[in-house]
Amino acid sequence: MTHARLIALTFFLLPGAFTLWAQVSAALFGSVTDPSGALVSGAQIIVKNQDTGAVRETFTNSAGQYVVPALPVGRYQVRATKTGFTEEIRTGIILAVGQEARVNLNLRIGTSSQQLTVNADAPVVNVTTTDVSGLVGERQVKNLPLNGRSFDELMTLSPGVVNFTWEKTGGVGVSNSTNGNNFAVEGNRPQQNLYLLNGIEFTGAAENNMQPGGASQQLLGVDAVREFNVLRDSYSAEFGKHPGAQVLIVTQSGSNELHGSLYEFLRNNDLDARNFFDGPSVPGFQRNQFGASLSGPIKKDKTFLFGNYEELRQHLHQTGVDLVPDTNARNGYLPCKLVTPAPNPCPNSGLVFVGVSPLISAWPAPSPGAPDFGGISEALNNPLQTIRDDFGTIRLDQIFTSKDSLNASYTIDDSADFTPTNTNLYSTDVATLREQVATLEETHVFSATLLNTARVGYSRAAYFFTGEPTPGTPAAALPGFLQGDHIGALVVGGSAASNPTAQISLAGSNNGSNLRVARNIFTYEDRVSWTAGLHQFTFGAWIQQFQSNETLALSQYGQATFTSLQTLLQGTIGTLLYDPSPTELNWRSVFGALYAQDVIRASPKLTISLGLRDEFTTGWNEAHGRAANYIYPNAVIATQPNIGSSVFTQNNGKFLPQPRIGIAWSPFSNRTVIRAGFGLYNDLQDALGYRTDQNAPFNPTYSLPSVSVSRLPLSPTAPVPATARLVPGGVQPDLQSPTLFSWSFRIQQQLAA
Repeated sequence: MTHARLIALTFFLLPGAFTLWAQVSAALFGSVTDPSGALVSGAQIIVKNQDTGAVRETFTNSAGQYVVPALPVGRYQVRATKTGFTEEIRTGIILAVGQEARVNLNLRIGTSSQQLTVNADAPVVNVTTTDVSGLVGERQVKNLPLNGRSFDELMTLSPGVVNFTWEKTGGVGVSNSTNGNNFAVEGNRPQQNLYLLNGIEFTGAAENNMQPGGASQQLLGVDAVREFNVLRDSYSAEFGKHPGAQVLIVTQSGSNELHGSLYEFLRNNDLDARNFFDGPSVPGFQRNQFGASLSGPIKKDKTFLFGNYEELRQHLHQTGVDLVPDTNARNGYLPCKLVTPAPNPCPNSGLVFVGVSPLISAWPAPSPGAPDFGGISEALNNPLQTIRDDFGTIRLDQIFTSKDSLNASYTIDDSADFTPTNTNLYSTDVATLREQVATLEETHVFSATLLNTARVGYSRAAYFFTGEPTPGTPAAALPGFLQGDHIGALVVGGSAASNPTAQISLAGSNNGSNLRVARNIFTYEDRVSWTAGLHQFTFGAWIQQFQSNETLALSQYGQATFTSLQTLLQGTIGTLLYDPSPTELNWRSVFGALYAQDVIRASPKLTISLGLRDEFTTGWNEAHGRAANYIYPNAVIATQPNIGSSVFTQNNGKFLPQPRIGIAWSPFSNRTVIRAGFGLYNDLQDALGYRTDQNAPFNPTYSLPSVSVSRLPLSPTAPVPATARLVPGGVQPDLQSPTLFSWSFRIQQQLAA
C-alpha cells in the first residue's frame, strides 16, 4: 500500500481528523487517595481553565489514576469529588506548552458540601516527560530585556543552544543567504531546526537558510507570544521533518478579562561611543519600536479575541572602511613591484603607467589623509541603513461546549531593509520579506479517555534580494556587462562576489542579485489520543504539500574577476561569469508521516515512552519538467545535464522508519528526574533550490576567459562565444535522506526555593 493510500485510509477510519495537540498544549495527570493513602477509583475530576472558564471532566480509573490531555496552556483549577469525601480544589496551576504536570489529590472523610482549597503551582521539575526541552515561559518572554525585541534570542537560555548568526553564510545584516537569527542546537546545523507557530510550520525564505525572521533580522512578537518550548533532542514520535530543535511557539489568546497595552521602545546613539574609524561625532542611530495589543471576551466563557500589532523603524549609520585603488592607481600608475613583467630598471618615481580602465570609477576615491599601501588606500564611509518591519497577530478562540472547541489564528511579518554595502560605498543591498502563518484547529472530546483534534494550516514566505549600484553614484552610470542591465560584480584578486576576501573591496552589483523565492506550505495534521489504564496511546498522521517558486540564478548581471589591480587598470577580465537567461523554477514536493506513541506511566516514579514514526517524501520535483542536474555515472561528471521532473534519478525517501524510546525516572522525590532517550531522525529536504536552480539549460552560468572590457556589454540573445564554458552544479542524484542517531542521558535536580 502506498503512503498516500495509507494516509487517506487513516483519515477515513478515524472518527475525524486528529492532530498533534502535544505541540501546542499541555496535560494534567495524577492520583487520588483517601486519608489512609489508599487509591480512590471513580472519583470525578473537573479541570477548569481560570482564564476562559473552559471545563474538562474525567474519572479516576481502577488504579485511582487520571489523565486530562490536550489542555491549552494557561492557569487551571483541579477539583476532585466523590460521595463520602470532602471536595478538594487545587488552584493556581500554570501549565506551559508541552508540559505534563502531576497533580495528586487527597480526599478527606466528610460530605461533598465541604471543600478544601489548596493553592499550588505545577512542579518545577517535570518528572514524567521523556523529551529533553527548554521552556521559555511567559514571564521570561515578557520581562527579560531584549535588544530589538527578538524573542528567539531567549533560546540560548536552554543548554546546548548557540546563536550562530554571526557565523552564517553571507555574513550579518541584510544577506541573500538568510534573514533571521540562526541557532545551532545540540550540534545540529541551523537549517535543521523546525519552528512551529501554534503547531504549523513557521518558515522564512532566502537563498539557502529558511529560519523565520524579518529583514530586520528580528523575530518580532514579544507581546503576541505567550511562551515557547525548545525540544532539543530525543523527542517523541510526534515530532519530525527535521532532526534539529523543534521550537514550539504558542501565541496569546483572549480571556474573560479585558486586557490591553500600548508601548514604544526607543534606542539611539546618545550613549554610544565612537569606534576607531568613526569621525569626530558618533554615527547617527535611532530605532523606534511601537505597537499595541488588546484581548478580551466577545461572549463570556464562549468567544475570545486577541490582537497585536508592532512596528520597527530603524535609521542607522555605520562607519565602514573600503580598500580602494589609491590616487596613483586611479591615474593609471602602479608601483614597480605590482607590475608584471617587472620593469628593469624601475623609474626613479617607482611608478609605472599601465593604463586606466573606465571601471575605476566603480570605487570611491581615497579619503583625505588615508594611508597608502602601494596601489591601495582606504575610503571611509558612513552610509545610512533604513529598516521597516511590521508585525501583526490575531487569534480567535471559540468554546462551543465542554467537549467542542475551536481556535483560529493569523500572523504576518512584512519587512524591508535598505543597506549600503559596508565594503562598497557605491552599492546598496535591498531585501524585502513577507512571512505569513494561518492556523485553524478544532478539538473534540468523545469521552474521558478518547480525544480528537483537527488542524489545517498555511504558511507562506515571499522574499526578494538584490545588490546594485546606488542611484546617483558614479558606479550607477557605468554600462552593464549585459545589455540593458546594471553593471555586474567587480572582483579584484579574489574568488566570488559573495566572498569578501579579495585584493581590494568589491564593487558593482552583488553576484547574487535579483533573487526571488516564494514558499507555500499547506499542512494537514491529525491525531487521536486514547487513555487505557497505565497507557496513553497516540496515533497520528501528518502531511504537507510544499511549493517553492524560485529565481535563484547567480551572475544575472555578470561577475568580472580580475587577477590583479594591474589587469583591472588595463581592462582585461580574467574570467567573466554571466547568465544570459534567468528562469523561474517551480519546485514541488509532498512530505508526510504516520506515527504511534505509547506513554506508559508504570509507577508514580517511572514513565516509559515507546514510539515509531514513518516519514516519506516525494523528492524535489519541478512542476514543468525543468529539473536539471549533472549526474556522474562511473564517477565521471556528464557533459550534459539530466533533465526531467525530478533532480533525483531515484527517490530514497519513500520509507523512513524512525524508532523513539524515552525513560523518565524520579527515584528519590519530585525534585529529581533522570532522563534517557534514543531516537532516529531524518532530514526531509525542502531547500534544495540553491543547489539546483543554477544549471543549464534553464539557468546556465557561463565562464568566459580573457575578456577585454572593450567587448562589453554582451548581448543576452547573441550566440554564446565558443570559448565559454558552462559551470555545472547540482545534488547527488541518488541522495540518501540525512539521518541522525541521537542518544541522551541527563539528570535534573531542582534546587531549594
